[in-house]
Amino acid sequence: MLQVKNGDEKAFKSVFDLFNKRLLYLATEIVLDTAVAEDIVQEAFVKLWCRRERFADLLSIKAFLYLCVKNSCRNAYKHTKVVDKYISRQGNQIEEQFIESKIIETEVFNGLYDAIEKLPNGCKDVIYLGYFAEMSNQEVADALDVSINTVKTQKLRALRSLRVFLKNLSPGLFLLITEIFHR
Repeated sequence: MLQVKNGDEKAFKSVFDLFNKRLLYLATEIVLDTAVAEDIVQEAFVKLWCRRERFADLLSIKAFLYLCVKNSCRNAYKHTKVVDKYISRQGNQIEEQFIESKIIETEVFNGLYDAIEKLPNGCKDVIYLGYFAEMSNQEVADALDVSINTVKTQKLRALRSLRVFLKNLSPGLFLLITEIFHR
């Protein structure tokens, strides 16, 4: 012990070899992460080296090392729980934001569908095929067996009517709907 106390690195290595595997096993069992456990044990030996002059025998060194590892593992475990709790809360906030945006989207589409249902049949058909089925004007004309000019005219009338129906919506929702139709 006198050699460790006086800074003899060979004697310290002997103490390291004696306790390292035990402490590493203990730390790994508690924190369940080998890398973190290795850091904890290494830090315990660094603390021992810095305080080596205080220890009179091997039993006090053993007690000190176990106490250091136990406390560091407890701190690491608590830290992991705090991080997990934070991540969990962030996930809930993100989930809440996602849900809120989906509620708004649902209300917007509901208002939009209600407005489309009020359109004359020709306009309604052109809107459904052109925007929801994502057909080109020519494809809509072919599907409805009308000219492409008729499709363009019906689409123009439908959009004008929708603007009138939807003018009571908030400006943000109106812009969102406008964005949908300009895709």
